[in-house]
Amino acid sequence: MKEVRLSGWDRFEENISSLFRDVDDKRMQSSNYVSRPLFRGQGCASWKLDTTLERYSDKTWSLCDYYHTLAAVRPSIESLTGQSWDWPDTYNRDESGVRAPGPPPGYEFMIYLRHHDFPSPLLDWTRSPYVAAFFAFRSRQARESSDVAIYSYIEHYGGGKGGIASKPRIVGLGPSVVAHRRHYSQQSEYTICEKYEGRQYVYWNHEDVFSENDSEQDLMTKFIIPESERANVMRALERMNITSYSLFGNEESLMETLAYQEIENRRG
Repeated sequence: MKEVRLSGWDRFEENISSLFRDVDDKRMQSSNYVSRPLFRGQGCASWKLDTTLERYSDKTWSLCDYYHTLAAVRPSIESLTGQSWDWPDTYNRDESGVRAPGPPPGYEFMIYLRHHDFPSPLLDWTRSPYVAAFFAFRSRQARESSDVAIYSYIEHYGGGKGGIASKPRIVGLGPSVVAHRRHYSQQSEYTICEKYEGRQYVYWNHEDVFSENDSEQDLMTKFIIPESERANVMRALERMNITSYSLFGNEESLMETLAYQEIENRRG
């Protein structure tokens, strides 16, 4: 993983513009697939790229274990919300070491749970560097670090996806899915990190992949920006209509947006 320490918000915008130009040039030059960049903002630069499941539980979760957890909570959630999800009848544990590409079973339900704070192995990203910046700078609470981090990730950069099952690999799950409206307002995409261990696939930490990436896949850059830029960044994002309410659309986010506009950023 490459780290880039920046002096201010304007330098971030310069770096992002350069990144998009490089990706567009690569797409023109390569006959192979080149991914669009994804972005993720974190409010403290010292935090790892942990999923909410990793932060909630120390257990190593297999894909099969988590599937059965989803199956256990689904009846309660469908009963209380009136919603329903397509559901595979069984989960066949694959002991071959080869898993079919694509999302894990119950993916659409997993997205719903992720957006409602149920611990999830999905790591959420956005196609917008500005949405990522909002999540990085959103909180006014005291931080462990005086810096925030915005990550950019490119899964494919003109070469095939390499790697072997016994080592962790990141799997991008793509944007095309029936999901909560926040999925679309936040321009969301998701990744999982998986590893073949003990004759089954298990969820793994994303950062363990980046020590072995090459120039053709899994390109990660961590932009570190001073938290002192928050006022400038939040004003710029509000002018783009990137606010808590535009991204979440509920009453709590409306109150957060109004508090920012009428208390934190009030002038005159």
